[in-house]
Amino acid sequence: MNGDKFLWDQFAKLGEMIGDGLHHEPDGKWISKEYKKLSRILIPEIREAESKRRSMINKVRNEKIAEFLKDKNCPECNGILLQTRSGSKKVKCTQCGNRYVISTKKK
Repeated sequence: MNGDKFLWDQFAKLGEMIGDGLHHEPDGKWISKEYKKLSRILIPEIREAESKRRSMINKVRNEKIAEFLKDKNCPECNGILLQTRSGSKKVKCTQCGNRYVISTKKK
């Protein structure tokens, strides 16, 4: 409990420093990092929300990549392109092994 009080006090001090704008100083980058780290420790709901947000982004990205690759083949060997990893924008040709990065932004 005593360590928990120390963490909350530290969290409050860092919040005040951010409120004063010290995290925008050239040597104040550590303030934001520490604040974010402490917020994840002290408020577990933040970590859960970030995890859910990441999984939703990956799901949408996987769907977009799958839709994009339906009628596309490798431009060099006309081989089949597959996503290298779930949530990744990278695709790899199964024949020649060339790798490509797919942009999912709207034009």
